[in-house]
Amino acid sequence: MMSSDEFLPSYLRHSPINKYKKNAYNQILLPTHWNSMDCWPYINIMDDDNLKLKYNGPGRVLSDEASIRTNKPIPPEVGLFYFEITILSSEENGCIGIGYCKSDVGLNTLPGWISDSIGYHGDDGHLFCGRGNGKIFGPCYAAGDTVGCGINFFNKEIFFTKNGINIGKGQFIHFETYSYDYLINHELVGEMYPMCGMAINGECIVTNFGTKPFIFNIDNYAEAIFAAAESKERT
Repeated sequence: MMSSDEFLPSYLRHSPINKYKKNAYNQILLPTHWNSMDCWPYINIMDDDNLKLKYNGPGRVLSDEASIRTNKPIPPEVGLFYFEITILSSEENGCIGIGYCKSDVGLNTLPGWISDSIGYHGDDGHLFCGRGNGKIFGPCYAAGDTVGCGINFFNKEIFFTKNGINIGKGQFIHFETYSYDYLINHELVGEMYPMCGMAINGECIVTNFGTKPFIFNIDNYAEAIFAAAESKERT
């Protein structure tokens, strides 16, 4: 599997860390794969790269949900982070969730169902933010779909995509935001982790953390975000 200091996704070329802190980059670790030591037992990692996940639990009741976190938290110095999952198999009424969480969030659940987590779920298209009651947010998704999730450290936005289309911003969960100049001049400890959860036997996904092109045009999106953040500091 790829280590955290072996690549910089193309959309981060205009990030504060790449423009002003290149010499320190090998000390800034990005999430690159799922952590086999930080997941609920019903989640199985199916490849050597730790990118392909399959649910192998009973999937009968609410207590059967299972989630996993990445190998590293997101370093705020990047300003923006994005990843995608492609659903390889899912039942018609399957339940897959994608989002973010903090390190102390329990994993016998789906993203967004408990405090300090947020998740967009495929079975009903609802967005959950720290509670079990979700809100109507976007379309459902299932086998064959690619769903993405991005986090913006400049303005506390979390956004989601489906099959290359930005479907909007999520409700807020608490995480620190920073100015462009602050990210240039400080080394920070990340607290937010990519998170994925499943609940029906046989559900399977594969993940892209930036080692290959994304379905969503995150490069153009990120360039505009970084330009706006840097311009705000200079005015």
